[in-house]
Amino acid sequence: MPTTEITHALLAPGESELIEVAGNRIRIIVANPTLLVCDYSAAPHLPGPPLHVHPGFDETYIVLEGRLEVTVAEERRELAPSAAAYVSGSVPHTFDNPGAERARFLSICSPGGFEDFFRAIATGDREAIVGVSERFGYEAVKTRG
Repeated sequence: MPTTEITHALLAPGESELIEVAGNRIRIIVANPTLLVCDYSAAPHLPGPPLHVHPGFDETYIVLEGRLEVTVAEERRELAPSAAAYVSGSVPHTFDNPGAERARFLSICSPGGFEDFFRAIATGDREAIVGVSERFGYEAVKTRG
C-alpha cells in the first residue's frame, strides 16, 4: 500500500485535533511518521504518568505556561516558562504538574505515532493502548524502595 508523504502543515487556531482526558487537553499540532508535536495543557496537581521508558521515540518538553516538574533517571527539576528538557526514550522519565494552575508545554516526539496512545487513553480502548505500548516499547519502570 503506498503511503502519502506529508511535506508540510499550516494550521490556524482551532484547526488541530483536541484530545481531552482526565482534565488534560492535548492538542495535536503535527502528527506524521517522523514527528509528533502536541500542545499539552496539564491539569493542576497532575501526578503525571509513572516513571517509564519508550525506546521507540525520544521526547522534548518546552514549557509555555506554569511550571512542569520533569524527572529523568534520578534527577528531578522544575521547569519554568521557556525552559526545556530532552529525554531519550530509553532513559526512565516522567513529568507532573505540582502547581495549582495549569501547566502548558509543547511535547515533541520523534519519530511520531504516539498520538494513537493519547486517542486510545481518551476512548478507553484497552486493546489499542496495549498495541501502541508494544509498538514503542512503553512500559513503567519499577522504582527502588
